[in-house]
Amino acid sequence: MTQVTAAVEQMVDMLAERLAIDPLELRLKNALQQGDRNCVGKTLVSSTGLIECLKKLRNHALWKERNVWKSAAGTFKRRGVGIAGLMHGSGYGPIVPDFANAKVELTPEGKIRVYCGVVDMGQGNVSTNLQIAGSILGQDAVHMELVLPDTDRTLPSGSASASRCTYTFGNALMSAAETLKSRILQRAADLIMARSREDLVLIPGAARHLPTGREFPLGQLARFLGDTERIAVGHFRAPIATDDIGVPDDLRLHGMPHTLFSYGAHLAYVEVDELTGSVEVQKYVSITDCGNVINPQLYEQQIQGGISQGIGYALSEELIVEQGKIRSTDLSWYTLPTALDLPEMESVPVVLHELTGPFGLKGVGEIATNGPLPAVANAIADACGIRVHQSPMTPERILFAIRSRRQEEPH
Repeated sequence: MTQVTAAVEQMVDMLAERLAIDPLELRLKNALQQGDRNCVGKTLVSSTGLIECLKKLRNHALWKERNVWKSAAGTFKRRGVGIAGLMHGSGYGPIVPDFANAKVELTPEGKIRVYCGVVDMGQGNVSTNLQIAGSILGQDAVHMELVLPDTDRTLPSGSASASRCTYTFGNALMSAAETLKSRILQRAADLIMARSREDLVLIPGAARHLPTGREFPLGQLARFLGDTERIAVGHFRAPIATDDIGVPDDLRLHGMPHTLFSYGAHLAYVEVDELTGSVEVQKYVSITDCGNVINPQLYEQQIQGGISQGIGYALSEELIVEQGKIRSTDLSWYTLPTALDLPEMESVPVVLHELTGPFGLKGVGEIATNGPLPAVANAIADACGIRVHQSPMTPERILFAIRSRRQEEPH
């Protein structure tokens, strides 16, 4: 998706230039909406927020003020602004089953233990899982415990990939949490002879009887539940595309086509040094439709992490292979961007409720990585009138393209 977006979104800008149309308006004219068929013939049945992302970008101050900023470039500096429209599929696709199994337990001590079957590599999905279970079961962090993936204790839930973790596992977790909640409240209602289960609610560490205000500690209630009753399991299998798009099954095996997508629009402010060819990304805006945002901090971290990786892909990270041997053998050759290389980043969500997602969310893990290369390349073209059709766009390649263009221009 990253490579395809890099090519397509540069071609859109090249078309806009040839047609003398604003590149953002050209994207708006051609943006897909829910109910449309995409380029492979898949009918878009899930939330489709590309137009909303582009409209929000059109109204952003950095887009409106781009010409003023560009005109303030210093000596031997060229400034440009580039944009890119994005989409990214979620899940494995139509043939490989995309499923998850969640397990939730009321411990004898009265805490809620969540067994996470999907690996958290630092992206923060376990925090979101605790949020989901805690919200349903009325518990705060103090009254919750976590078991990380363990083949002996947790249930199989697929890989931490494909922008699927919170969507697929979160749906399974909601099912498990709702089942456990029902058992706890029903047993509490029976014990105190309440009129109905609806007379009770779960609060941190206890169940409260609303008509009288009496509270019953969860540790006490756990003694009246059997070992099997204290554990609830939920299963979820992600929806798949059923469209007949006329391709063989061996191609569909590779995720063709997906049914759920996230969308985005990116903007990059870059400054190019005409003497050295170096490129500095000074400001960056990402606007993303990933459904409801239930953890704003993790959302921003995911987006900014993806942008950081994408900027490295665009400007500095190069895997050099000669005669089948990798020559980029260490980080002195394969240059990762550091905090000093990254711009000011603004991450703006477009909150559309996805009916199939847990609390209305969609995947956000990968989409931000797709935008920087085409957005930066379009900004370089806007600044210098050149195209470097090879990434990373190193200073050497930029300088060579600038000099080649000057040699072609009439004096």
